[in-house]
Amino acid sequence: MFNSTAYINGKVYTMEREGAVCSAFVVRDGKFIYCGADDEARRMADETVDLRGVVVLPGLIDTHEHLYSYAGNFEKLMLGHVGSMRELKDTLREYAGGVPEGEWIYGFGFDNEFFTDTKAMPTRDDLDEVCPNNPVLLSRSCMHFFSANSLALKAAGIDRNFRPEVEGNVRFDAEGEPTGVVCDAAGARLAGLVPDKLASLEAKKDVLEKAIHELNTHGLTGAHAIQGKHVDLMEYTNAYQELNLEGRLTARIYLGYDELPNCCIRTGLGDDMVKYGFYKMYADGNFGGYSAAMLEPFSDRPDTCGQANYTQEEMTARIRAAYERNIQVAVHVIGDRAADMLTTAIETVYRENPKPDPRFRMIHMSVLNEGIIQRIKKLPIMVDIQPMFIHTDMPWIEARVGAARAPYVNPFGRLLGEGILLTGGSDAPGTPHDPWEGIYAAVTRKNLKGKPEGGWYPENCIGVYDAVCMYTKNAAYSSYEENIKGTVTAGKLADFIVLDEDVFAMDPMKIKDIQVRSTYLGGKLVYERSGE
Repeated sequence: MFNSTAYINGKVYTMEREGAVCSAFVVRDGKFIYCGADDEARRMADETVDLRGVVVLPGLIDTHEHLYSYAGNFEKLMLGHVGSMRELKDTLREYAGGVPEGEWIYGFGFDNEFFTDTKAMPTRDDLDEVCPNNPVLLSRSCMHFFSANSLALKAAGIDRNFRPEVEGNVRFDAEGEPTGVVCDAAGARLAGLVPDKLASLEAKKDVLEKAIHELNTHGLTGAHAIQGKHVDLMEYTNAYQELNLEGRLTARIYLGYDELPNCCIRTGLGDDMVKYGFYKMYADGNFGGYSAAMLEPFSDRPDTCGQANYTQEEMTARIRAAYERNIQVAVHVIGDRAADMLTTAIETVYRENPKPDPRFRMIHMSVLNEGIIQRIKKLPIMVDIQPMFIHTDMPWIEARVGAARAPYVNPFGRLLGEGILLTGGSDAPGTPHDPWEGIYAAVTRKNLKGKPEGGWYPENCIGVYDAVCMYTKNAAYSSYEENIKGTVTAGKLADFIVLDEDVFAMDPMKIKDIQVRSTYLGGKLVYERSGE
């Protein structure tokens, strides 16, 4: 016999539809069994909790996170704070002073586009200057571009005669020598040489547990954890499963891998805590390194249109292989050429063999055009967006794509207006995984300092309800779990969060500062703010 708990006297936004509110709900055996009025909730329950008028929402879900990579960064030199090349060098020099000669140094998190003294990526010469006696690999915050010093390049066999798997993955200077700037597969080649401080399963579990508790502090009860072996972003199903068996897993995990499983499984294998989700592809690179595949040249680099990682035939074949096995497909797309190729691939495989509910996922879709949007709306496609790209990319993106294409950069409002379903994610550790910052960015189209006045291309702003939907009911739909989570509804899993402020009634400029009072997973308290 399970005890039941009534939560009364609250302002519970069920998220079933805009404006849907009740004052009470009852939880039993990890699920909501009633949502409605206080008196009925009291009558049904063994115990009662008075919410004292606070706001309740369903637990939030991040639909795009490299969770193990975020956790693994606890063991790296963190560079997210550096604001210049000089500061990066000083930080590396100081850190290297405590590292034995010959031992690898792996750093993460700098963004050269925010440097005040240069916008250039660090080269091997920059790194050799301050750290000549240790192999050094530094990952840019986007996780696609890396800087390596001479010892690291030598260890990887990257010299003037090296030919990367994908053209452009290694930069060479005018004399034909590698500059130390590499991306994607070449970066993964280097990262694979760094000794793994988290080699044991127990070490992986410990850092994942710590990272997932950090998610809980922001109101996250679910994450789509995505492997990018292509760019050294790993995930480990067994670590999540063991944490669950040991009662240490405090968020629900939906996994994506950039390789097809070598056994006969399909999307949905697992349980409510850990589940296999989708096949993840990387169609192109990113804007930061001019590796996004564009239909026309970059405005500030007219000599290049970037590059796609596959031919059209290869992309279509890979998507077909997953689709025929009933495995959900999700594809990283940044440039409009890559978006065009992906749309063509989905059109091809879906029309060859229409299935009732495939739910293709386009990830990022950073720059589009009207023709692609009109094609997408006719297909069973959702777009997984990362609203904080507004903050990270705004200072430089318009120079990269030009004024004509800029209105189609992260065009959230345009997509929503065409009836295309959007889900919300962070792409952590590339950007912070605080969903309130993401909701703020989607609603205001401003950076974290509140600029620009009026928002960046404000026609692409979306409403608060639609923004919260991206992290609740839409996120649940994207993983075929809309019948078990995503709203406060009788019969669904009792994942919910308690806030002090009403996200739907407050000044949108303050949404980014929302603090979660408590987070519940399956009716169990997994986070409570200190002092509550």
